[in-house]
Amino acid sequence: MIETARKCASVVFLACFFTVLLGAAGCDKEPKLTLLYSYDFNDGTLGPEWKNEGGDWKIVEGKLVSRRAKNKDLVLMKAHPADVAVTLDMLSHDDKIDIKFRTHGNPQGGDLHDTGAYSYILGGWKGKISTITRIDEHEPNRVEDRATKHKKDHWYKMKVVKKGGKIQWFVDGKLYLTYEDKQPLAPPTYAHFSFSNWATRCEFDNLKIYRVE
Repeated sequence: MIETARKCASVVFLACFFTVLLGAAGCDKEPKLTLLYSYDFNDGTLGPEWKNEGGDWKIVEGKLVSRRAKNKDLVLMKAHPADVAVTLDMLSHDDKIDIKFRTHGNPQGGDLHDTGAYSYILGGWKGKISTITRIDEHEPNRVEDRATKHKKDHWYKMKVVKKGGKIQWFVDGKLYLTYEDKQPLAPPTYAHFSFSNWATRCEFDNLKIYRVE
């Protein structure tokens, strides 16, 4: 009788364990994404929804290219929501890499580099630092990766997902960096995506912006 009771207790425990495990897995669902904007540059024209802050941005053979924009971004003037996901492809032709883009930018009163945004910098500072930053690229609380080595002439697939104060940055399908913001940037002030570049021969393609629900 005692052995039977022990077996029954073990069965009950395992059933409860797997129920909890499956329930926990079910809570970690992918967020619902609604496509808001998509552009692949194949028509060769930057429409009126784009604002060039003064960089050398142009479309060449269906790709957005820049060599020396000096942080004069190409800004999408269609506002995006506070909770947003962005996907794009980007490539650097330089050994130092140093390619970047921004979300939640403020295009009023100056350049996004100065007025503020979340910046996503891959291989910045001569390939030494990759980071997510808030407002200022040099902010002391930025999250960094100083170990991963990146390659030139490789099309990196980027995905950024922001929900509340949590930002996740995926590179080539793998979670790369996570940023927790206790005072998240939000519309109407901070609501714009932009392509950015300092002095790197780079290309961008296949931009998609989603609402996260």
